[in-house]
Amino acid sequence: MLAEVTERALALTRARHLLLVGGVACNHRLQEMLQTMCRARGAELCPVDDRYCIDNGAMIAQAGCEMLRVGQVTELSQSGITQRYRTDEVEVTWRD
Repeated sequence: MLAEVTERALALTRARHLLLVGGVACNHRLQEMLQTMCRARGAELCPVDDRYCIDNGAMIAQAGCEMLRVGQVTELSQSGITQRYRTDEVEVTWRD
């Protein structure tokens, strides 16, 4: 799923480099899949050193701030954790 969404993003942006960061960058199978996809598209995969591949709470907090800024609030009783969903199915309401 991540490789598919990333390939779409590369195609739309015509990017020549793909920077892989965060906790997901520790997944060597994902790195292999993205490397194969990048080679096929003529792009370069640039994974960050494993020492720096950690989940970033600051990114999550920033997303929460953006949601709050536009008035998107989820009651605690309605919130939860979903570990398996497609990133392209997330409704982004805080951007134009």
